[in-house]
Amino acid sequence: MDIAKLLNGEETVLLIDDVLEIPKTYYDNTEIVKLDKVKVKGKLTYDASDILILEAKVEGVMLLPDAVTLEPVSYHFSFEISENVYEKLEKDKFSLDIIAILWENIVLEIPIRYSEVTNYDNLKGDGWRVISEDEKVNSTNNPFKDLLNKLDKE
Repeated sequence: MDIAKLLNGEETVLLIDDVLEIPKTYYDNTEIVKLDKVKVKGKLTYDASDILILEAKVEGVMLLPDAVTLEPVSYHFSFEISENVYEKLEKDKFSLDIIAILWENIVLEIPIRYSEVTNYDNLKGDGWRVISEDEKVNSTNNPFKDLLNKLDKE
């Protein structure tokens, strides 16, 4: 992103309203299967004391493997950025790599576990079945049920 006019003092605010694509190389070694284009809307402000503030709202959709079925599912994310990005300027250039800044914040939005499964009835096989958290707590064949009851009483 060219910010020469902002750094030279010709402008005080640079408005951002873009749809950006994060290169696949950023998320190759993550849980993200696919990352759709990311919408960024905000502003970049600069003052003489070397404070370059990026304030933006970021929205997008990432495709993640479902934690139960491992099928790809869409996960919508939205967050706001408000940070000083002066140290991220490229030396001797009037440009800012906004993709790298976005990626640093998108990584924080990746859930540890995400599932869209609500009906566990079809998730079974020969001698096994997936149970919900409620079934797990209420199960009569839980070897730790007595221990859980003792903990609840304390």
